[in-house]
Formats: sequence, C-alpha cells, structure tokens
Amino acid sequence: MSSASASALVAALRRDVSPAVPCPEAVVLAQGLLHSPTPWPAGMPRRSIGGSPFRNAWRVARTATGLTYTEGFALRAAPAGVVHHAWCVDPAGRALDPTWPDGRGLAYLGLPMTTAWVESVRRRTCTRTAFVGILDEGVQRSRDAERVLTFGVPGAALVRVGTPVTRPLAV
Repeated sequence: MSSASASALVAALRRDVSPAVPCPEAVVLAQGLLHSPTPWPAGMPRRSIGGSPFRNAWRVARTATGLTYTEGFALRAAPAGVVHHAWCVDPAGRALDPTWPDGRGLAYLGLPMTTAWVESVRRRTCTRTAFVGILDEGVQRSRDAERVLTFGVPGAALVRVGTPVTRPLAV
C-alpha cells in the first residue's frame, strides 16, 4: 500500500465525519488499523468475486485458519472511491479481499474483530442470513441502540493486526 493511497483513504474518511452524529467513519478512524492489499494466496478458500463483501469475508474468516474478519473502509481503483467494505487480514496485517479481484483495493482501514464477538452481534441483530456488517448504520440504529457507533468496538473484541493511523497521514 502506498502512503499516498493510505493518506487519501484517511483524508476521505475525515471529511465524512460529523462530530454531532455517530458514524462508522468516526469509529474506524478512532480504532482502525491500516492493511496493505496482498494477492489472494493459493490454497485459501475459494473467493467469491462480487456479491456481499461482508458475507464473503465472514465465510472466509470462519473457514480459513489464521484469518480475521475485518470491516471498515477501502479505497478502490475502479470505479474509484472509498466504500464501506469487509475483508480478512492475516497475522502479518495484510488485507486479503475475497470480494474484489487482485489490484482493485488500494488501501484498507478497518477493525479486525474476533470471530466470537462478530457472531454475538450477528445473533443479537438477527443478521445471520443477510449479514450486512457490524458497522452498518441500519443495524446499529435498530437493535444495538447505536452502541458501536457511539462507543466503538469493545477492546476485547479487537484483534491488533495492522498499522495504526499515524499523524504523518493527517491531511
């Protein structure tokens, strides 16, 4: 991941944050870690190019040893822009994206979360069949009473793999 891509991602998220309204961007900026994209490795579970990134990443994280479900925002090459997205990270903090073809994701900033915690939120929010992510504003504003958007992901639910956002990235 180039520092320019990481800076562009962080700057875009900072522009979207409103101090008056709890939002996923603020949570990811406060707690998230940067992840460098890496090509999909041979021997990993089959990718699902296209479809829901949340379901795809969740399926791979549950079935592949050593991968962690991660949700946040990604800067993509084409069509260019920043999107709410999910991927997996390996123990070295590299982003493995089961939804996009290699090369589409330029930078990833997200929250690597424990499998047990993600599953508990899925059960509580009734998203077991149509998993739309932990940071989905519709999910958080309905059953979870904005807990995650207001207070963030509990520290015990986070897996510390990746690179913290540092001050030199400030734009």
